[in-house]
Amino acid sequence: MVKINHLITDLKQILRDPIMAIMLVAPLLLIIVFKVIITFVIPFIALKLGFDFSPYGEYIFAFVLLISSGMLGIVTGFLMLDDRDGNIADLMMITPLGRGGYLINRLIVASSFSIIYSIIATFTLGMFYLPLFSILNLSILSAIYSSIIGLLLFSVAEDKVKGLTFAKGLNIIALFALTDLLSLPWLTTISYFFPPYWITAIIKSPNSLSVNLYAFIVHLGWLTYLIYRYWKKDK
Repeated sequence: MVKINHLITDLKQILRDPIMAIMLVAPLLLIIVFKVIITFVIPFIALKLGFDFSPYGEYIFAFVLLISSGMLGIVTGFLMLDDRDGNIADLMMITPLGRGGYLINRLIVASSFSIIYSIIATFTLGMFYLPLFSILNLSILSAIYSSIIGLLLFSVAEDKVKGLTFAKGLNIIALFALTDLLSLPWLTTISYFFPPYWITAIIKSPNSLSVNLYAFIVHLGWLTYLIYRYWKKDK
């Protein structure tokens, strides 16, 4: 079981680093900005230019959820890279916490914030009616997605300096949530294998059990592979 003092230590470490501290609160700021855009900017543009934004609402909402979780995942990746640079990870593995406990401890902070922010975004933006089941599923998938991004960053970057470079490009994965807009069947098929696509799919078809199930399977598949890669790499 992850002890509360480890979580407090993680939060203190995050808040001491300006970049990680900003990324921890940035999703909340992102939600506020998009709330202002949805409430004031979009209606103004629609009135002045007659442009209909309604076909793009699902994609806007998915984008907010994915970017928020992605930023929190980068925080996780930075924490793990810090541990690697300071050999803290090796020391933690010989403590009672163990390798499994260490990994859970690192993933749980960003995952918890992802769940909170996804629920806040759903009710604050108020763009769609979503059944409770889909809201809960989206929040869980947001937590898994943040872990995926964190583990991806940790696996591709050798240190935090290189991690800063890779972090700028990782959220490009979120663009798979928008592929339906291009109406390219081959690209949509490829997108089936990437978690962001299924976030949009749930928002568009919240009552579809198959869509919710496929989304969970794809997210879990990515997480399982990255945990396996982490386990093999750091043995």
